[in-house]
Amino acid sequence: MARALPPTCALITGAASGIGFEMAQCCASRGLRLVLVDINEEGVKRAAEEIRAAHGVTVDTFQVDLSQREAPEACLAFCDARGIEVDFLINNAGIFLFDPLVEADARRVALMSDLHVYCVTRMCMLFGARMKTARHGYILNLSSLSAWMPMPGISTYNASKSYIRSLSLALGFELRPFGVSVTAVCPGGIDTALLPIPDSIRKLGRKLHCIMPPEVLAEKAIRATLRRKKQVIPGAMNHVFKFFMAIVPDFVIAWAMRVVPIYKRFLP
Repeated sequence: MARALPPTCALITGAASGIGFEMAQCCASRGLRLVLVDINEEGVKRAAEEIRAAHGVTVDTFQVDLSQREAPEACLAFCDARGIEVDFLINNAGIFLFDPLVEADARRVALMSDLHVYCVTRMCMLFGARMKTARHGYILNLSSLSAWMPMPGISTYNASKSYIRSLSLALGFELRPFGVSVTAVCPGGIDTALLPIPDSIRKLGRKLHCIMPPEVLAEKAIRATLRRKKQVIPGAMNHVFKFFMAIVPDFVIAWAMRVVPIYKRFLP
């Protein structure tokens, strides 16, 4: 295996805000060139300006709808046209959906599948192939702690994040002999707009370290990826949760659906 070299250029999806923006900040603080990809053109340009001013690195932006099948090829073509060699791919873009599957908006379900499954897979294929040829590279795929426990209301989210984790672990074995590492990052609750909970619970969760600020997650994720870890579960409490999530009996989930207010609309 080739000696591990530090990355020089990171491509980050969903980089206009939240976790993606914080990961871009972490990469910029290490002197990496950045390619920020997002559907929000104004947002990603603002993010680029802020990062350039704070860190003085080169930042390119690319506006694209990553749920479209041609988007991964468009990302690669954008980089090729500018002579950009990406050796650190961060698949962060995603959405959250909390609804009974049979009542969910079919377009949102399809969007999640396209973002979490097709886009992540295709980005890994395209940029992973370049890294394999170069015998050098890093891939970070954002999974979730929920990959260990099928939960009502987020069935598609659970399944897609389980897919990302499984894909990452298997791909890591395939690419490791060629000097390319793949890391699955599996966080619990993250304090972003995607987390649909009341502010009171959000504040309590942060105090109890059950909900992590995005900038903390980003630093832990980047650090673990650069250390070529195959999987990281950020936060000590999340390791405890993972253990119980894997063994919780069905009757506990059924009981929770009856008593937790957010599940009231799920029942007859």
